[in-house]
Amino acid sequence: IQFDTNMNQLLKTHKLIDADSANVKQKIALNYIHISNELSGITDLLMPLYITILFKNDLFYTNYSQIDFNPLQFKEKPWFEKLEHLSFYQTYWLGAHPTYIKSEKDTYPYLITIGRRIQKANDLNSYLIISVKENEIKKLFSQIQSEKRAKFYLTNKDGDVYSSLNTSELGTKLQYDVTNTDYQIVDYMEEKHLLVSYPVSYSNWRLISLVPYKDTIGSINMVTRTTILIQGGFLVLFLIGLIILVRELTKPITRLHQVTKAINQGDLTARIHLPGNNDVAQLGHSFNHMLDTIEEMIEQIKIREEAKRNAELEMLQAQINPHFLFNVLNAIRLKIKMEGDTGSASLIYSLSALLRMTINRNNAFIPFDEEVSTVKHYVELMNFRHRYDVELEIDMNEVTSRFQVPRFFLQPVIENAIIHGINNRKETIKIIASEQSDTYLELIVSDNGKGMDTITLEGLRKKIFQTNSDNIVNSSKSFNGIGVQNVYQRMKLIYGDAFQLWIDSIEGEGTTLTFQIPVNKR
Repeated sequence: IQFDTNMNQLLKTHKLIDADSANVKQKIALNYIHISNELSGITDLLMPLYITILFKNDLFYTNYSQIDFNPLQFKEKPWFEKLEHLSFYQTYWLGAHPTYIKSEKDTYPYLITIGRRIQKANDLNSYLIISVKENEIKKLFSQIQSEKRAKFYLTNKDGDVYSSLNTSELGTKLQYDVTNTDYQIVDYMEEKHLLVSYPVSYSNWRLISLVPYKDTIGSINMVTRTTILIQGGFLVLFLIGLIILVRELTKPITRLHQVTKAINQGDLTARIHLPGNNDVAQLGHSFNHMLDTIEEMIEQIKIREEAKRNAELEMLQAQINPHFLFNVLNAIRLKIKMEGDTGSASLIYSLSALLRMTINRNNAFIPFDEEVSTVKHYVELMNFRHRYDVELEIDMNEVTSRFQVPRFFLQPVIENAIIHGINNRKETIKIIASEQSDTYLELIVSDNGKGMDTITLEGLRKKIFQTNSDNIVNSSKSFNGIGVQNVYQRMKLIYGDAFQLWIDSIEGEGTTLTFQIPVNKR
């Protein structure tokens, strides 16, 4: 009505009718027809409306009979003055009130009315008042009511009831905060109700619903219980199916466990027989192949152990010859000694003692005094064989004499000192043993031989200290095939980094080797 061009033209023509003209009634009637035709497109689509348009010149238009109500009486209403203070886009929402249509007071006792001022530029004001029967709102409530005990209201922001399914509640006030958009649980008629409030567009009115709390929650509880029962049934079926599936899947694993248990008890003939080509079956085939391989390896080990035992027997038999030679030497020594040749007897004794030490290899460690005794016999034989004049000086106490050392570690050192230290003069080799701080044995072996220069000494150190045990080359010049570098590597293998060796030499004066042997390796 406010923005339609044709409607505005008709309203403008209606306002310009001269009330004192001779044919005013014909003009008003003709304009009524035009306005009614223009409004028919609106009124026919909506629920029945009472439309009133008032002009400043007391002319008016209505779609109801003036016998029922004179529209000029609106100007006497206290709320009509409020229309003057509305802006161009504001609407006054009057709310519910007794009907002003006399012929419908009994059938439709209440109306809901809104009003607006229609104003154009450089034009007089006009007023538009539209009323709708409250029963029409009630019909809408009836259509959306799904629960008999549910209640619907149309109120203002203060809770004044404008429309309700119960006509007696019109004009009363709801004692709740209807402006709260969240749902509320309230007491209504001594029963808990769920209250929901929703605003009406373009106004401060509210749509209110009150539903008994038990009815709402009861439906939810029924759905919840039904859902729980259905889910419980499905869960039971799922668990039964899962148990059956797990048992079928774990049968091969159980069989595998039984076979491993039998093997653990010593039955190496047990095997796994699983059909299919899945992962567990392939694992069973691999396990069977592993058992076959183990049986073959055990059989091979038995054969090797038997061959090893036979070799050990042959080795024991081969030791008869050295023992026989040792016994014969002792017999010759006794015969020579009985004939008075003590020197030859002493040499044979030294040779037989050295031979006995080489035959007896049961113990990897011997007391230090036994190692020194072996060295003495070796020096005596070397002096006899090569006509050397080597003197051996020993300095050790009772503690160091009981110290356990590796067998034959000192002999290659003394051999090296004799062979490489001869300088055409009487050679003296000193062995000094002492225990240092109860942690290691310090052993010093020095000679007064020809020594070596700095370059030769550095080359010797590099050869001894940087040679790996895998690259040791046996020396045919040594008594038992090992040299000083072999001794160093052997001691490193036994004691690790706790063993230390220092080599010092001065050309023309001699060479000194200092050993540091851990005490805790006894």
